[in-house]
Amino acid sequence: MPIQARASPLIQAVQAMPTSLPMRLLEAAPNAINKAHRRNGRPFDPTTPMPPPAGRRRSWVHYGVMIPDLPAPHRVFNVLSIVGTPGATVFDNDFAVTTTPQDTAYLLSTTASMAPGSFRAYRIAEECDFAADSSRLRFGDDLLIEGQYPQWSLQRNADDLRVTLSIEATRCVSHFADVLGLYTHWSLLSRYSGVIEQAGESQSVSGLCTFEYAAGVGRYSVPGASFPAKTKIPINYFTYQVINLDARTQLLLVCVLGPGDVPIQRAAYLRSLDDDGAVYTRNVRFTVDAFLPEAAETPDGYRMRLPHRFRWYAETDSGESLLSLECTVQGDFHYGLGAGYASWFLFDGRCQGRAVSGQGYLEFIDRR
Repeated sequence: MPIQARASPLIQAVQAMPTSLPMRLLEAAPNAINKAHRRNGRPFDPTTPMPPPAGRRRSWVHYGVMIPDLPAPHRVFNVLSIVGTPGATVFDNDFAVTTTPQDTAYLLSTTASMAPGSFRAYRIAEECDFAADSSRLRFGDDLLIEGQYPQWSLQRNADDLRVTLSIEATRCVSHFADVLGLYTHWSLLSRYSGVIEQAGESQSVSGLCTFEYAAGVGRYSVPGASFPAKTKIPINYFTYQVINLDARTQLLLVCVLGPGDVPIQRAAYLRSLDDDGAVYTRNVRFTVDAFLPEAAETPDGYRMRLPHRFRWYAETDSGESLLSLECTVQGDFHYGLGAGYASWFLFDGRCQGRAVSGQGYLEFIDRR
Protein backbone atom coordinates (compact mmCIF):
# COMPACT_ATOMS: atom_id res chain seq x y z
CA MET A 1 0.00 0.00 0.00
CA PRO A 2 1.18 3.56 -0.64
CA ILE A 3 2.59 5.33 2.39
CA GLN A 4 1.04 8.52 3.65
CA ALA A 5 2.61 11.87 2.87
CA ARG A 6 4.23 13.85 5.66
CA ALA A 7 4.50 17.46 4.55
CA SER A 8 7.02 19.83 6.09
CA PRO A 9 5.81 22.15 8.87
CA LEU A 10 6.00 25.09 6.46
CA ILE A 11 3.91 23.31 3.82
CA GLN A 12 1.37 22.27 6.49
CA ALA A 13 1.14 25.83 7.75
CA VAL A 14 0.71 27.29 4.29
CA GLN A 15 -1.95 24.74 3.35
CA ALA A 16 -3.87 25.49 6.55
CA MET A 17 -3.88 29.24 6.00
CA PRO A 18 -7.01 30.90 4.64
CA THR A 19 -6.80 33.06 1.55
CA SER A 20 -5.79 36.07 3.58
CA LEU A 21 -3.42 38.98 3.29
CA PRO A 22 -0.32 36.94 4.34
CA MET A 23 -1.22 34.25 1.81
CA ARG A 24 -1.77 36.77 -0.97
CA LEU A 25 1.57 38.41 -0.20
CA LEU A 26 3.28 35.00 -0.35
CA GLU A 27 1.66 34.25 -3.69
CA ALA A 28 2.51 37.66 -5.14
CA ALA A 29 6.14 37.81 -4.02
CA PRO A 30 7.66 35.85 -6.95
CA ASN A 31 6.07 38.28 -9.42
CA ALA A 32 8.50 40.95 -8.25
CA ILE A 33 11.22 39.04 -10.13
CA ASN A 34 9.29 36.89 -12.60
CA LYS A 35 7.51 39.17 -15.10
CA ALA A 36 5.79 36.36 -16.99
CA HIS A 37 2.40 37.41 -15.58
CA ARG A 38 2.59 40.57 -17.66
CA ARG A 39 2.80 38.55 -20.87
CA ASN A 40 0.11 35.97 -20.29
CA GLY A 41 -3.20 36.48 -22.10
CA ARG A 42 -1.47 37.95 -25.14
CA PRO A 43 -1.04 36.11 -28.46
CA PHE A 44 2.35 34.61 -29.28
CA ASP A 45 4.75 36.78 -31.24
CA PRO A 46 5.66 34.67 -34.30
CA THR A 47 9.06 36.36 -34.54
CA THR A 48 10.07 34.96 -31.13
CA PRO A 49 13.39 33.08 -31.54
CA MET A 50 14.07 29.70 -29.94
CA PRO A 51 17.76 29.10 -30.71
CA PRO A 52 20.12 26.56 -29.13
CA PRO A 53 22.70 27.62 -26.53
CA ALA A 54 25.20 30.32 -27.47
CA GLY A 55 27.22 32.64 -25.26
CA ARG A 56 26.99 33.44 -21.57
CA ARG A 57 23.39 34.70 -21.53
CA ARG A 58 22.02 31.51 -23.06
CA SER A 59 24.17 28.69 -21.79
CA TRP A 60 21.37 26.09 -21.85
CA VAL A 61 17.99 25.61 -23.48
CA HIS A 62 15.02 23.26 -23.20
CA TYR A 63 12.86 21.96 -26.05
CA GLY A 64 9.73 20.09 -25.00
CA VAL A 65 6.68 18.33 -26.41
CA MET A 66 4.00 16.77 -24.19
CA ILE A 67 0.90 14.76 -25.13
CA PRO A 68 -1.18 13.80 -22.06
CA ASP A 69 -3.99 11.61 -23.39
CA LEU A 70 -2.92 9.07 -26.00
CA PRO A 71 -4.99 5.86 -26.22
CA ALA A 72 -3.72 2.66 -24.62
CA PRO A 73 -1.10 1.28 -24.52
CA HIS A 74 0.90 4.46 -25.15
CA ARG A 75 -1.07 6.83 -22.87
CA VAL A 76 1.37 9.76 -23.00
CA PHE A 77 4.29 10.97 -25.10
CA ASN A 78 6.99 13.43 -24.13
CA VAL A 79 10.12 15.10 -25.37
CA LEU A 80 12.10 16.42 -22.42
CA SER A 81 15.39 17.77 -23.68
CA ILE A 82 17.97 20.01 -22.05
CA VAL A 83 20.80 21.23 -24.27
CA GLY A 84 23.68 22.34 -22.06
CA THR A 85 23.68 22.03 -18.27
CA PRO A 86 21.72 24.55 -16.15
CA GLY A 87 23.56 24.03 -12.85
CA ALA A 88 20.24 23.68 -10.96
CA THR A 89 19.48 21.08 -8.29
CA VAL A 90 16.38 19.63 -9.95
CA PHE A 91 17.64 19.60 -13.53
CA ASP A 92 21.28 18.46 -13.49
CA ASN A 93 22.62 14.98 -14.24
CA ASP A 94 26.32 15.41 -13.50
CA PHE A 95 26.94 11.65 -13.72
CA ALA A 96 26.03 11.74 -17.44
CA VAL A 97 28.63 14.35 -18.47
CA THR A 98 31.55 12.77 -20.37
CA THR A 99 33.14 15.88 -21.91
CA THR A 100 31.96 19.22 -20.49
CA PRO A 101 28.62 20.47 -19.13
CA GLN A 102 28.35 22.85 -22.09
CA ASP A 103 28.89 19.98 -24.56
CA THR A 104 26.20 17.73 -23.06
CA ALA A 105 22.56 17.34 -24.14
CA TYR A 106 20.05 15.29 -22.17
CA LEU A 107 16.90 13.59 -23.48
CA LEU A 108 13.95 11.67 -22.11
CA SER A 109 11.33 10.79 -24.73
CA THR A 110 8.89 8.03 -23.88
CA THR A 111 5.41 6.59 -24.03
CA ALA A 112 3.80 4.53 -21.27
CA SER A 113 4.24 1.46 -23.48
CA MET A 114 8.03 1.74 -23.18
CA ALA A 115 9.99 0.19 -20.34
CA PRO A 116 11.84 2.62 -18.03
CA GLY A 117 15.46 3.28 -18.93
CA SER A 118 15.22 5.54 -21.98
CA PHE A 119 17.15 8.52 -20.59
CA ARG A 120 20.11 9.44 -22.82
CA ALA A 121 22.96 11.96 -22.76
CA TYR A 122 24.83 13.11 -25.86
CA ARG A 123 28.10 14.80 -26.71
CA ILE A 124 26.73 17.75 -28.65
CA ALA A 125 29.73 18.31 -30.93
CA GLU A 126 29.92 14.66 -31.98
CA GLU A 127 26.36 13.34 -31.74
CA CYS A 128 23.89 16.21 -32.22
CA ASP A 129 22.92 18.77 -34.83
CA PHE A 130 21.24 21.97 -33.65
CA ALA A 131 20.65 24.60 -36.33
CA ALA A 132 21.28 28.18 -35.21
CA ASP A 133 17.66 29.07 -36.08
CA SER A 134 16.39 25.84 -34.43
CA SER A 135 14.95 24.59 -37.73
CA ARG A 136 16.72 21.26 -37.21
CA LEU A 137 17.20 19.62 -33.82
CA ARG A 138 18.82 16.19 -33.91
CA PHE A 139 19.64 14.11 -30.84
CA GLY A 140 21.81 11.26 -32.09
CA ASP A 141 19.69 8.76 -34.03
CA ASP A 142 16.92 8.94 -31.43
CA LEU A 143 15.03 12.17 -32.13
CA LEU A 144 14.70 14.65 -34.99
CA ILE A 145 12.55 17.79 -34.89
CA GLU A 146 12.44 19.98 -37.99
CA GLY A 147 10.55 23.16 -38.81
CA GLN A 148 9.78 26.57 -37.39
CA TYR A 149 6.77 28.24 -35.86
CA PRO A 150 3.99 27.33 -36.37
CA GLN A 151 4.75 23.90 -37.86
CA TRP A 152 7.19 21.14 -36.96
CA SER A 153 7.72 17.50 -37.86
CA LEU A 154 8.93 15.05 -35.24
CA GLN A 155 10.51 11.61 -35.61
CA ARG A 156 11.30 9.50 -32.53
CA ASN A 157 13.04 6.12 -32.80
CA ALA A 158 13.58 3.82 -29.81
CA ASP A 159 14.06 0.06 -30.06
CA ASP A 160 10.73 -1.20 -31.48
CA LEU A 161 8.96 2.18 -31.15
CA ARG A 162 8.61 4.79 -33.87
CA VAL A 163 6.67 8.02 -33.34
CA THR A 164 5.99 10.26 -36.35
CA LEU A 165 4.14 13.51 -35.67
CA SER A 166 3.17 16.74 -37.36
CA ILE A 167 2.76 19.59 -34.88
CA GLU A 168 0.96 22.86 -35.53
CA ALA A 169 1.14 25.55 -32.88
CA THR A 170 -1.62 28.02 -32.17
CA ARG A 171 -1.07 31.62 -31.13
CA CYS A 172 -2.01 30.71 -27.52
CA VAL A 173 1.09 30.84 -25.32
CA SER A 174 1.57 30.36 -21.58
CA HIS A 175 4.58 32.13 -20.07
CA PHE A 176 6.03 30.39 -17.02
CA ALA A 177 9.11 32.55 -16.56
CA ASP A 178 10.52 35.87 -17.74
CA VAL A 179 13.26 36.73 -15.29
CA LEU A 180 15.34 39.83 -16.00
CA GLY A 181 16.59 38.52 -19.33
CA LEU A 182 18.25 35.65 -17.46
CA TYR A 183 15.60 32.96 -17.82
CA THR A 184 12.60 32.56 -20.09
CA HIS A 185 10.20 29.62 -20.42
CA TRP A 186 6.97 29.38 -22.38
CA SER A 187 4.54 26.79 -23.79
CA LEU A 188 2.44 26.88 -26.96
CA LEU A 189 -0.95 25.22 -27.15
CA SER A 190 -0.58 23.02 -30.22
CA ARG A 191 -2.35 20.42 -32.33
CA TYR A 192 -0.70 17.19 -33.44
CA SER A 193 -1.43 14.29 -35.75
CA GLY A 194 0.63 11.26 -36.68
CA VAL A 195 1.33 7.58 -36.21
CA ILE A 196 2.83 5.48 -33.42
CA GLU A 197 4.30 2.15 -34.48
CA GLN A 198 5.41 -0.49 -32.00
CA ALA A 199 5.92 -4.26 -32.19
CA GLY A 200 4.29 -4.45 -35.60
CA GLU A 201 1.21 -2.46 -34.52
CA SER A 202 0.39 0.95 -36.00
CA GLN A 203 -1.94 3.51 -34.42
CA SER A 204 -3.04 6.89 -35.80
CA VAL A 205 -3.22 9.65 -33.19
CA SER A 206 -4.30 13.29 -33.06
CA GLY A 207 -5.31 15.92 -30.53
CA LEU A 208 -3.88 18.72 -28.38
CA CYS A 209 -0.27 18.86 -27.18
CA THR A 210 2.27 21.42 -25.99
CA PHE A 211 5.40 22.73 -27.68
CA GLU A 212 7.80 24.36 -25.24
CA TYR A 213 11.00 26.35 -25.11
CA ALA A 214 13.14 27.62 -22.25
CA ALA A 215 16.54 29.27 -22.14
CA GLY A 216 18.69 30.80 -19.48
CA VAL A 217 21.91 31.74 -17.79
CA GLY A 218 23.33 28.86 -15.77
CA ARG A 219 26.19 28.00 -13.46
CA TYR A 220 28.33 27.16 -16.49
CA SER A 221 27.77 30.47 -18.27
CA VAL A 222 31.16 31.65 -17.05
CA PRO A 223 34.05 30.12 -19.03
CA GLY A 224 36.19 27.87 -16.88
CA ALA A 225 33.49 27.29 -14.28
CA SER A 226 34.31 24.30 -12.12
CA PHE A 227 32.55 21.00 -12.71
CA PRO A 228 30.62 19.83 -10.92
CA ALA A 229 29.42 23.18 -9.66
CA LYS A 230 30.22 23.67 -5.97
CA THR A 231 26.78 25.17 -5.49
CA LYS A 232 23.71 24.87 -7.69
CA ILE A 233 20.71 27.09 -8.35
CA PRO A 234 18.58 26.08 -5.35
CA ILE A 235 15.38 24.83 -6.94
CA ASN A 236 14.62 21.72 -4.91
CA TYR A 237 11.06 20.68 -5.78
CA PHE A 238 9.25 20.72 -9.11
CA THR A 239 6.08 19.29 -10.58
CA TYR A 240 4.49 20.10 -13.93
CA GLN A 241 1.34 18.48 -15.22
CA VAL A 242 -0.61 18.64 -18.48
CA ILE A 243 -4.30 17.75 -18.86
CA ASN A 244 -6.55 17.99 -21.91
CA LEU A 245 -9.97 18.70 -20.40
CA ASP A 246 -11.67 18.22 -23.77
CA ALA A 247 -10.81 18.38 -27.46
CA ARG A 248 -10.31 22.15 -27.30
CA THR A 249 -9.22 22.93 -23.72
CA GLN A 250 -5.91 22.32 -21.96
CA LEU A 251 -4.84 22.77 -18.34
CA LEU A 252 -1.23 23.22 -17.19
CA LEU A 253 -0.38 22.91 -13.48
CA VAL A 254 2.91 24.02 -11.88
CA CYS A 255 4.42 23.90 -8.40
CA VAL A 256 8.06 24.91 -7.81
CA LEU A 257 9.69 25.24 -4.38
CA GLY A 258 13.02 26.63 -3.30
CA PRO A 259 15.00 26.29 -0.06
CA GLY A 260 12.84 25.83 3.02
CA ASP A 261 9.90 24.91 0.75
CA VAL A 262 9.42 28.58 -0.09
CA PRO A 263 7.12 28.72 -3.15
CA ILE A 264 8.77 29.99 -6.31
CA GLN A 265 5.76 29.30 -8.50
CA ARG A 266 2.33 27.77 -8.02
CA ALA A 267 -0.04 28.33 -10.89
CA ALA A 268 -2.82 26.91 -13.05
CA TYR A 269 -2.85 27.84 -16.74
CA LEU A 270 -6.18 27.33 -18.50
CA ARG A 271 -6.23 27.76 -22.27
CA SER A 272 -8.17 26.66 -25.33
CA LEU A 273 -8.34 26.86 -29.11
CA ASP A 274 -10.91 29.65 -28.62
CA ASP A 275 -8.91 32.13 -26.53
CA ASP A 276 -5.42 33.32 -25.56
CA GLY A 277 -5.47 31.62 -22.17
CA ALA A 278 -5.38 32.77 -18.55
CA VAL A 279 -3.22 32.08 -15.51
CA TYR A 280 -4.50 31.66 -11.95
CA THR A 281 -2.26 31.95 -8.89
CA ARG A 282 -4.72 32.48 -6.02
CA ASN A 283 -4.64 29.71 -3.40
CA VAL A 284 -3.12 27.15 -5.75
CA ARG A 285 -2.40 23.99 -3.75
CA PHE A 286 -0.68 20.75 -4.74
CA THR A 287 -1.01 18.08 -2.06
CA VAL A 288 0.46 14.58 -2.16
CA ASP A 289 -1.81 12.29 -0.13
CA ALA A 290 0.14 9.06 -0.58
CA PHE A 291 3.51 8.02 -1.99
CA LEU A 292 4.55 4.76 -3.57
CA PRO A 293 5.72 2.30 -0.89
CA GLU A 294 9.33 2.18 -2.06
CA ALA A 295 11.44 5.25 -2.79
CA ALA A 296 13.05 5.33 -6.23
CA GLU A 297 16.83 5.51 -6.47
CA THR A 298 18.16 7.86 -9.16
CA PRO A 299 21.27 7.02 -11.20
CA ASP A 300 23.33 9.31 -8.95
CA GLY A 301 22.16 7.46 -5.83
CA TYR A 302 19.50 9.87 -4.55
CA ARG A 303 16.42 8.24 -3.00
CA MET A 304 13.22 10.01 -4.03
CA ARG A 305 9.68 9.38 -2.85
CA LEU A 306 7.26 9.41 -5.78
CA PRO A 307 3.57 10.28 -5.54
CA HIS A 308 0.74 7.77 -5.89
CA ARG A 309 -2.27 9.94 -5.00
CA PHE A 310 -2.37 13.74 -5.09
CA ARG A 311 -4.77 16.69 -5.29
CA TRP A 312 -4.92 20.11 -6.92
CA TYR A 313 -6.99 23.06 -5.83
CA ALA A 314 -7.06 26.61 -7.18
CA GLU A 315 -9.27 29.68 -7.00
CA THR A 316 -10.20 32.45 -9.38
CA ASP A 317 -8.95 35.97 -8.76
CA SER A 318 -12.24 36.71 -6.97
CA GLY A 319 -11.80 33.77 -4.58
CA GLU A 320 -14.27 31.33 -6.15
CA SER A 321 -13.26 27.71 -6.74
CA LEU A 322 -11.56 27.30 -10.13
CA LEU A 323 -10.61 23.64 -9.94
CA SER A 324 -10.48 20.73 -7.56
CA LEU A 325 -8.91 17.51 -8.82
CA GLU A 326 -8.10 14.14 -7.27
CA CYS A 327 -5.44 12.18 -9.13
CA THR A 328 -3.96 8.69 -9.01
CA VAL A 329 -0.75 7.70 -10.79
CA GLN A 330 -1.26 4.69 -13.05
CA GLY A 331 1.99 4.12 -14.94
CA ASP A 332 5.67 3.48 -14.40
CA PHE A 333 7.91 6.40 -13.56
CA HIS A 334 10.57 7.12 -16.20
CA TYR A 335 13.79 8.78 -14.99
CA GLY A 336 15.28 11.65 -16.97
CA LEU A 337 13.05 14.64 -16.40
CA GLY A 338 16.11 16.58 -15.31
CA ALA A 339 17.01 14.79 -12.08
CA GLY A 340 13.50 13.40 -11.63
CA TYR A 341 10.69 11.40 -13.19
CA ALA A 342 7.73 11.44 -15.57
CA SER A 343 4.58 9.30 -15.58
CA TRP A 344 0.80 9.50 -16.16
CA PHE A 345 -2.30 9.58 -13.99
CA LEU A 346 -6.09 9.45 -13.95
CA PHE A 347 -8.01 12.43 -12.54
CA ASP A 348 -11.53 13.23 -11.43
CA GLY A 349 -13.00 16.49 -10.14
CA ARG A 350 -14.37 19.82 -11.21
CA CYS A 351 -13.06 22.76 -13.25
CA GLN A 352 -14.93 26.02 -13.76
CA GLY A 353 -18.03 24.46 -12.26
CA ARG A 354 -18.24 21.38 -14.48
CA ALA A 355 -17.34 17.78 -13.79
CA VAL A 356 -14.14 16.62 -15.45
CA SER A 357 -12.27 13.33 -15.58
CA GLY A 358 -9.64 11.72 -17.73
CA GLN A 359 -5.93 11.15 -18.09
CA GLY A 360 -2.98 13.45 -17.48
CA TYR A 361 0.78 13.75 -17.83
CA LEU A 362 3.02 14.14 -14.77
CA GLU A 363 6.55 15.42 -14.14
CA PHE A 364 7.90 15.23 -10.59
CA ILE A 365 11.23 16.03 -8.92
CA ASP A 366 11.85 16.21 -5.17
CA ARG A 367 15.52 16.78 -4.27
CA ARG A 368 14.91 18.29 -0.83
